[in-house]
Amino acid sequence: MINICALSDKNYLKFGMALYESIEENCNEEFNFYYLCMDDETYEAMKSLDKKNIHLIRMDEIKATQDFKILEDNTKYDPSGDNTYCWAMASFFSEYLICNFDLDDLMYIDSDICFYNNVEDVYQTVSKKSIAIMLHRHNDVGSHVGGYNVGLIYFKNDEVGYKCLKWWRDCVINPHNKWAEKYGTCGDQKYLEAFSVVFGPENICVIDEEIGHGAPWNMGLYDYVTNEIGGEFVWRPYGHKKERLNLGIDFDTKKQKMYFVHFAQFTPDYDNERYRMDRSGAWCQCGIYNNAFALNYYNDYFIRTQKYCEL
Repeated sequence: MINICALSDKNYLKFGMALYESIEENCNEEFNFYYLCMDDETYEAMKSLDKKNIHLIRMDEIKATQDFKILEDNTKYDPSGDNTYCWAMASFFSEYLICNFDLDDLMYIDSDICFYNNVEDVYQTVSKKSIAIMLHRHNDVGSHVGGYNVGLIYFKNDEVGYKCLKWWRDCVINPHNKWAEKYGTCGDQKYLEAFSVVFGPENICVIDEEIGHGAPWNMGLYDYVTNEIGGEFVWRPYGHKKERLNLGIDFDTKKQKMYFVHFAQFTPDYDNERYRMDRSGAWCQCGIYNNAFALNYYNDYFIRTQKYCEL
């Protein structure tokens, strides 16, 4: 059984449903999809769809927990800026599920991710270790935003995995923690760089050796082997010293499948049949604009999310 969790309010629900649909299409294994509905509108809309394998969690259930007040006191809800409240929910919700549902393991996925290849391959990779994270692929470990991305992260419910998840959650809900000066510079994300420091690199799987993935900040760095959705590409790390990645891979020649894409800041205008890849020119320097191969994914994602735009 593959345990997956995601979350959103009503504004990201169309993305969350596209994520679920892509998992259903690309997973033959049984899976549980735990979804935190951050408002009543999301809960009622998802409940009305009556999809199999989805377990809906209301915010009231999370708010009733002992440590929620710490999170609430130390974060803010600001969708137009640094939304530290929503960022904190990834670790908080994941820890809540493992504790209250006695899960063997859990893969957290951002709601604006879409899968294009076998989810089971991803699970087999991440579950080799107690913890799994993924590279941003466009910057180095040590950068302000962090070398790793929270879009997909895995914890096994063993001693090391749970301790790491709890440590991450506690750091995020308490910005005055002793690690904050070095790792608290980008919400919950840069703390991922500390996982190997605190819990040992031998316990952590960096999925990039086996699992190819895309995002607006790195898709312009790929040479696409085929034009088909989910096809192969070659990643040439821009600005990286390869030894910093510590993966021992020659990315100039290694072909990878596009297992999933993180459509961060995707801004659709369904009424006028168009979209933006970002909200404020954030990806202008990333080489994704006018990239025909990347546009195939974005056009596909527009159609996938449009199906749920009235929710």
